Amino acid sequence: MTAEPSLAEGAPGAAGEAPTSSAASEVATWVHETADNQGLPFLIIDKVGAQVLAFDPQGRLLGTTPALMGLTHGDISSPGIGHRPLSAITPDERITPAGRFVASIGENLGGKSILWIDYDAALSLHPVITTRAADRRLERLATAAPDDNRISYGCVNVPTRFYGDIVQPMFKGTMGVVYILPESRSLAQVFFAHPRVATSASDAPANSPGLEAF
Repeated sequence: MTAEPSLAEGAPGAAGEAPTSSAASEVATWVHETADNQGLPFLIIDKVGAQVLAFDPQGRLLGTTPALMGLTHGDISSPGIGHRPLSAITPDERITPAGRFVASIGENLGGKSILWIDYDAALSLHPVITTRAADRRLERLATAAPDDNRISYGCVNVPTRFYGDIVQPMFKGTMGVVYILPESRSLAQVFFAHPRVATSASDAPANSPGLEAF
């Protein structure tokens, strides 16, 4: 059985010091300089690099990890996708949308913890799903290249240890901000050019009918 990749812990420092892609570094620096996170912990999800970076409210890097993303490249979810069964979602709709979201911890119907990024779109970040052996999700996480990390229905899968050691503690008793970087639009279009619009997960019920395998 393939072991999960270990999480990488960064030394405290300015947000822009995260060892990652130029796009993620640019957004991290922007968040740090503008206080866009409003004193909340935040995640940056880099779809192109298949990486998640976690920061405390002061912009210090808490850890990084490889992650699995939606199968199809794109930045906008199909309308109403969060209210449809998985069987009704076509491959071209399996997109991890880009944007700024206010996220909070909740549970799916199985009682398992997930981070709701956009409740209405059934978009969450959760420990990697391993129930379908054919998906080879652990193997995909373990490879160095990001090309094979596109497999999910749109949700972000991270190693179980990263979720338990980093995500759960940083969101415990609070909300946080999640920045999902675009891959077909520019950073300016998504983050810099318009007034801040945040999709909130704060109204999601504690026990929610989340699509765990999403």
